[in-house]
Amino acid sequence: MESESQKDKLILEEFHVSEKTGFTVLDNLEKLPDYFQPWNDLADRIVELMESKTVRKHIDKLELLDHMKLSGEAELRLAHIQLCLFVSGYVWQDGPQDPAKKIPRCIAVPFHGVSQRLSLPPVMCYCNITLWNWRPIDPEAPLTLDNIRMFYLLPGGKESDNFLRSFIVLEVAFAPAIQRIMDAIYAVEASDSASLTNCLENVAAVIRNMTEMLNKYRDYIKPETFFNILQVYFGGYGPNTPLPPGLVFEGVSDEPVYANSCNAAETSTIHLLDAALGIKHSEGTREKFQSFRQYMPAGHRRLIELVQQRSGIHQFVNNSGDKALSSAFESCQKALADFRSFHIQLVTKYLVIPSKGSIPGVDEIMGFLKGLRNESTAK
Repeated sequence: MESESQKDKLILEEFHVSEKTGFTVLDNLEKLPDYFQPWNDLADRIVELMESKTVRKHIDKLELLDHMKLSGEAELRLAHIQLCLFVSGYVWQDGPQDPAKKIPRCIAVPFHGVSQRLSLPPVMCYCNITLWNWRPIDPEAPLTLDNIRMFYLLPGGKESDNFLRSFIVLEVAFAPAIQRIMDAIYAVEASDSASLTNCLENVAAVIRNMTEMLNKYRDYIKPETFFNILQVYFGGYGPNTPLPPGLVFEGVSDEPVYANSCNAAETSTIHLLDAALGIKHSEGTREKFQSFRQYMPAGHRRLIELVQQRSGIHQFVNNSGDKALSSAFESCQKALADFRSFHIQLVTKYLVIPSKGSIPGVDEIMGFLKGLRNESTAK
């Protein structure tokens, strides 16, 4: 008979999380059914159309397709990728100085509908442009940068390709920490200090490895390529975006839609670490940080929320008086703070310096990131 502790264990697969690839999806769908072939065809040409500034001309000719004919999570995910590319290309075709203020119903209606079905905002998100947008070249080989193929890219050539693939490798590198975090929660519930110490040491090692990898991958894209070409298509709509009035979705509502610009704060990895380690953030920082969760897949959000509710790691460490355990916990905190410090360096190099003050809310972004970093090591 199964014990109570076994019954209470969180099954990662139920949250669309894999022990092998973490929060990223291994078996993504590459093509939608024949009914949606116009979307498949347009998505295959989207980079070419973005570069020639002819996205609007082609999208304006599209027929409105019934998104309710999409069935299953895989089809919805792929449709979300394609439609977010269409919307991004349409809005930012002529750059942030001259964005489209509204999008036609042929993409507005299905993108809004598919987003609702996935419980995601109708905008390019970290999860659609990275987690759902790839396959391994050789499924049997290690998931290195050279063994990853993106389905759809953005302008920027090889640098853009490398940039997107590097996120997949980082997500996969984090995968071993997810189960160790679960094991750490169970170790607390069993009052097993030795197992908890081991788990925390393992998690700290994973975070340090990710920081080293991030340092290596930053050379794959030049700041000017990222700022002048790639990040333009990450733009959101509403306050503190390049489209402050928001974006009108024709056929959905006359009221504009607001959505954040796509950014790495939408990854579930760091949110899971904060939740597990009981990192306490100031009210303003916490509210902003948690707002990014709505841009994550629903299963990932649920897992993070459950871990946040259930994890007693921080309190257990504080009450233990165990020096080895305290040292392991502090190693996790330091590794997380170091990761955030390096991320701040990258944001400075790739966004703050090239923008020369032209990006809305840059000072607020930097203050937010520094707050997260500083609060990572609080007792």
